[in-house]
Parts: sequence; structure tokens; C-alpha cells
Amino acid sequence: MKKDQFIVICAECPEDAKKLLPTAKFFAEKLRKGMILLSCAPGAEAWIEQFDIPFMALKGDWKTAIDALPTAMNAVLAITLAAPQAPRHNISHPRTLLKYFRDCKVAYLVLPSQLSISKYQFSITALTIDHQRESKEKLIWASYMARFFGSAIHVMHRNYRDAAFKMRWKNNMRYLDKIFSSLNLTYETEIIEGGSEFGNPDLLAIKQLSTLNSQPSILFISLVPDRRDRDLGDLFTKPAELRLIKNGAHLPILFLNQRDDLYVLCD
Repeated sequence: MKKDQFIVICAECPEDAKKLLPTAKFFAEKLRKGMILLSCAPGAEAWIEQFDIPFMALKGDWKTAIDALPTAMNAVLAITLAAPQAPRHNISHPRTLLKYFRDCKVAYLVLPSQLSISKYQFSITALTIDHQRESKEKLIWASYMARFFGSAIHVMHRNYRDAAFKMRWKNNMRYLDKIFSSLNLTYETEIIEGGSEFGNPDLLAIKQLSTLNSQPSILFISLVPDRRDRDLGDLFTKPAELRLIKNGAHLPILFLNQRDDLYVLCD
């Protein structure tokens, strides 16, 4: 069957490609999409053919290639590796990765370089719902994980004391209920302990997930805020998405950039 949408594997070197391929093949199989191996690294043409899947070895820069994923490659998902020890110019370096993907219009799955298993099954998909404007795409991706992967959906939230925050959070939960009930999907909830109601709930949620005695295969979905919403204080702190990538349990993160247009899968 001809595939018209693709999972794009973004790899700097053959070693990274080998780590990413099992999970990419898993996603391609479950979502019934094709695969493309992409590299913009110097000399990529010397190794990229060995993996026997469609490939692109581009001479341009990573940022331009990633910005063109939905239009030039019909991508619905990009998969890449995060390696804190990688050289700063390498796409696997967390700060460089986030710089290249900051305008990405498709979801991008970031796998840790410390792969504890060869292929993630994602038996649990976790995400937070808070009082702020939520992305429809975030909930749609959670529904994909439930429908196509059989993943248990784990919704984490604060126990709000502020009446206005609580009302907005309830509105977001009603929207979640609307989407999931229309697809006959279920989810479970967990309260996020500690922290300020004004803080980023993702950071506390992933820390809470990291304390599980039994570590199942967990995927965490995170919405990256629009850069226009950042204030002066954000210039002096590490971005939340960078701290998520470096989470202590080395959990994979599915990032969605907050924006007005959506690129989602076709069913």
C-alpha cells in the first residue's frame, strides 16, 4: 500500500539512526505511515543508504529542513534523539535540538540517548491539563496513543484552590471528555502534588512519574508555549522543555509547538 504520510527520523549519524529506527518502525506500523530517514550532517550520504528505507541526505541546514517537514516530506511526526553529551553543533544536543525544532509544525518525539529498551511500547501516555489554553492537538495525540497503541491515558492536574483557575481547568476537562467520549476512550486522573499553581505543571508531573517504583514504558506529551507569550523572567531561566528533555527517568517526550494551525494525522 502506497504511503502518502511519513514518520521522519532525524539523525546526525548512523549510531543515532540505529537507536531511533525501532521506535520509528513501531510508530509507522501502528499509524500505517511510511518512513523517511533524514540527515543534514556532513558526509551523511556515505552511511544513510545502509538502512534500506527511503532517505534524504541534504546539504542545507537542519532548521530549514525541519521547517519544511509537513510540506516537502508530508511528515506527521518527527523522531530524534537527545544526547546531553553531544557536541553543541549536533542536532542531538538538547539546546540545539530545541533551536532547530522551535518552529516545527508537526509533533516531534524526543527519545533519550540512554535507551533502556530497544523499542518503546508506550503502555502509558501521560499529559497534564491545567487552567491555561490547551492545544486541541495535544488531546488528539493522546487519543491516537489510546486508539492505535492501546496506551492507557494518564491525565495529571493540580488540585486548584483558586476559583478562577479551577473553573478554567474544568472547562478544559470538559473538552477532553467531549473528544474522548466521542471515540469511546477512557482515561485516569492523578493529582500533581506540591508546587505553585502558577508554575509549569509538566515539570512537577514528570518528576512525579519518575518516582514510580515500576517503570512502565511511558510517553509524556508536552505543549511548548508560544515564544510570544514569554516574558523577561524567561530569559534568565532554563526553558521548561529543556528541563523536560533532561528528566531524571529518561522518559521520551512528545512535543507539540503551540500555534494556530494544526498538522494532524488523517484517519
